Amino acid sequence: MPASSAYKIALSMAPATIEALVDGGYRLCAMFAIQMTNDAARPTVAFATPNIAPSMLIEWMPDVAAYTSNDPIVGGGLIKPGYQTPIAQGQTFFVTTGGGGDIKSGGPPSKISIANTTSIPFTSGFARSFATSETPIPIYAAPLYGNQTNVAVPLPKILLLFTTAAIKPGEMLESLAMSFLPAASYSSSLLVTAAQAQIRELSYDINLGWNWGSYSWAELVAANADFAKVLIERD
Repeated sequence: MPASSAYKIALSMAPATIEALVDGGYRLCAMFAIQMTNDAARPTVAFATPNIAPSMLIEWMPDVAAYTSNDPIVGGGLIKPGYQTPIAQGQTFFVTTGGGGDIKSGGPPSKISIANTTSIPFTSGFARSFATSETPIPIYAAPLYGNQTNVAVPLPKILLLFTTAAIKPGEMLESLAMSFLPAASYSSSLLVTAAQAQIRELSYDINLGWNWGSYSWAELVAANADFAKVLIERD
């Protein structure tokens, strides 16, 4: 796929902000939005890095992989795929014994389906990789019960935040206000709707917060927001 099809966000920060973030041990975290009507679905952290720089390019492809996992869906839990395979809209991942399976066409044309052909439940969802990492990381998790089909759509929306909490990629993060989270510092979050045709340019200031020119392609999300409601959009 040509490089122009990648989603890109250019984040800039002044020296004083960089100094404060590094001294405080902050890391930049990112989470993605999907469309699915399932109250049990939960978003996961797709990206978390302590490597803070004055100019940071956050880049990813629209492609996703479908995965299955035996890890339970619990707040603060880590989802590690046992099996994953590239998939595109209009395709279905037919899960067989052990969590593997085959990809076939014939699903809803603008959606991705994961169909469990066994009576064994799994955790399932989509995984995505960044330009800095080729390993796809889960971007959400949902129960996939026996003989059930989950249908969802990956969206070009990414949520960014800074925190001193030791959050890991693949970790379930429902809300920064939930009791299982450690005592730490958290910035407000910014939800950005990316576009393949252009780079979204924004900045962050340790005191003033996010600045994106107040364009309609981004919006602030409160630090104590329910991320499951923000990032799991109903069809």
